[in-house]
Amino acid sequence: MSEDLREKNKQAAEKQKVASAKNERKEEIKTEIYNANADDLRKKLSNKNAEYIFKLNKYLMEDGFKEDEAKEAIDKLLPEIVDNQIKGIPANQLYGPVTQRAKDIVHPTKKPKVTPFWASWIDTSLLFFALFGVLYGIVALTSKKQDPNNQTGIITLIVLSAMWGALLTWFNNQMKRPKSQRPGWGITIGYLVVGLAFMFVFLAAMTAVPTSINPALNAIGYFIAAVVAYGVRFVFRRTMGIHDRSFM
Repeated sequence: MSEDLREKNKQAAEKQKVASAKNERKEEIKTEIYNANADDLRKKLSNKNAEYIFKLNKYLMEDGFKEDEAKEAIDKLLPEIVDNQIKGIPANQLYGPVTQRAKDIVHPTKKPKVTPFWASWIDTSLLFFALFGVLYGIVALTSKKQDPNNQTGIITLIVLSAMWGALLTWFNNQMKRPKSQRPGWGITIGYLVVGLAFMFVFLAAMTAVPTSINPALNAIGYFIAAVVAYGVRFVFRRTMGIHDRSFM
């Protein structure tokens, strides 16, 4: 029985060795294809793929491509076409109808621009600054007398807006990820709770900051600050090409 087991292990090892050699050879062939000259690759095309390339070149020329531009565009496709040709996948199956492929080349689909975290953070923070500015202005407008412990100072407004901007930007980014890559709701809520706790600690700590460092504006001052912040945000979004909404 032990001899049978050794024989099976030997056969399995041989099969694995053969499979490994085949995979290595496939990789070598693929590397050769992608490093080959375009003219050499054209000679390897099957009749069906050669016809596809001929029609593709024709449609590109009809759509305004010059001869060298059409050749350059097609040359970029040849390695992938030949590689899939070996696997038995023709160009019309790989790319779809030749008219559609020509259209995709002439009018390529632009990938949506990804806004970096820092830009989204500034954008959202400016929005919160404007919102809090209006809120602070209303509070100042309706308050009969100023509370010495009232921490609606300009420093509080700036830092609190930055905190909310960072927290909401992080949350939005998590919600935009595929469901399989999102953190669980428990983790997400945990982060939000920790973020809110930091904000409350910050507000409590600001009671020890003198008004000379954290001066409070009057109602008009806060309203003006809110309008300026929103205007800066508008210009910033236009400059950075941001089209995402700050709130999901």
